[in-house]
Amino acid sequence: MNEMYKARSATEIGELLQQSFDHWMHTNARWLEVMNYDPKPATGCSPKELLWSKNKSKLYHYQASTPRRYLTPVLLVYALINKPYVLDLMPGFSLVEYLVNEGFDVYMLDWGEFEWEDRDLTFADLVYDHIAPSARRVARNAHSEEISIIGYCQGGTMSTMYAALFDRPILRNLVYLAAPIDFDGAGTYDVWLKAPGYDPDRIADMMELVPKGFIDWGTRMLNPLNNYWGTYTRLWKTIEEDKPINFWKVLNKWTQDNINFPGGIYRDWIRDFYQGNKLIKNQIVLRGRRVMLQRIKANLLALVGQKDHIALPHQTAAALSYLGSNDKTYQEFPVGHGGLVLGATARDNIFPVLCSWLGDHSEIWEDDAKTNGRNGRR
Repeated sequence: MNEMYKARSATEIGELLQQSFDHWMHTNARWLEVMNYDPKPATGCSPKELLWSKNKSKLYHYQASTPRRYLTPVLLVYALINKPYVLDLMPGFSLVEYLVNEGFDVYMLDWGEFEWEDRDLTFADLVYDHIAPSARRVARNAHSEEISIIGYCQGGTMSTMYAALFDRPILRNLVYLAAPIDFDGAGTYDVWLKAPGYDPDRIADMMELVPKGFIDWGTRMLNPLNNYWGTYTRLWKTIEEDKPINFWKVLNKWTQDNINFPGGIYRDWIRDFYQGNKLIKNQIVLRGRRVMLQRIKANLLALVGQKDHIALPHQTAAALSYLGSNDKTYQEFPVGHGGLVLGATARDNIFPVLCSWLGDHSEIWEDDAKTNGRNGRR
C-alpha cells in the first residue's frame, strides 16, 4: 500500500483521494485551456527599427539602452525554417537582448514568409540579393569596415557561401551555431534524403512552393516521440507542479510558426548539400562563381550541441578543416539543436562564451577604448 495511505482512517483516505482527483481535474482543465484558449505570448520583444528591406526580407537594427562597447557590428542570419524570433524569444531568454546588453551593435536579417511568387528563389538569390546587401548596410550604418556574422543552422551554411564570395565589407568574425558544413553522415537525414528514388527535383517541380506543413512534419519526424508526445507531457507536468508555463508557451508558439519553402531552394538544399555534399568539395557555383571555403579568412567560432539530431556536431566541426581561417575555436555543449539559443543553459553558459569570444575578436568602440585606456583595436 502507498505510504501516504498507511495508518489512516477510511475518511482520511477518502479525503486524500478526493484531493488527488481534484488536482488532476484542475491540471486537466488548465492543460486544455492552455492548448485551446490561451492567447499566444509576445515574442521578439527587443526594440528595433527597420533598416532595409527587399521583397519579403527585412533587415532590423536593434536599439540599445546601454552604451555601445564594440565598433564591429553583428549581423544575425537565421535559417529558412521557422522564424528568427527564436533568437529574441522573450526577455531574459534572448540572444539578441544578451548581445545588445553586452555592448554589441546588433542587426538581424529576417527572411519573412515565402509565398507563391517566391517559389523559384535559389541560394544564389539569397546570398547575392539579400545577405550581401544586408552586410553592406550593416557596415555603413555602424561606420565600420568590418562586420561579424552569427549564422544559426542553415543560416550559417548560407553565411559560409557569402563569406567565400564577398570581400567587402571585411568579415572579421564568423560564428556558427549548429551550422552544417559537411553533409555526410547526417543521421536520419542521410537515411531519408539519400534513399533510392528520393528525387528533390521531382518534389520541387510538383510542389513549386513546398508547404510549411511538409517541412514541419519532416523536421518533427526526426524525433517524433519528443516532438509529438513529449512536448505536451512536459506542459502537463509543468502545470501539475504549479510551475510557470510562459517559457513553454513561447517555445511552442515558435515550433509551430513555420514558413513555406521555395522549391528552387529546396532543390538546391537537398540535391547539392545533403545528396552531393558539394560545399566541402568546393563544387557550389552561384552566378558563375565557385564557393571556395579556403577563401574564408574570418576568425571562426563554432558552437554545437552534443545532443543535436538536426545538425550533428561533426557536421559543424568540419569547418575547422575546410575554412582558411587561422583563428578557429570549437566548443560543444550538452544540449540539443535548439538548446544553443533556448533556455537557461543557453543564457547562463552558452551566451557568455559566445559574447566573450566575440568581444575578444571585435574592435573596441572609440569611447569605450578611451575610457579603459585601450587603443581601440583587438
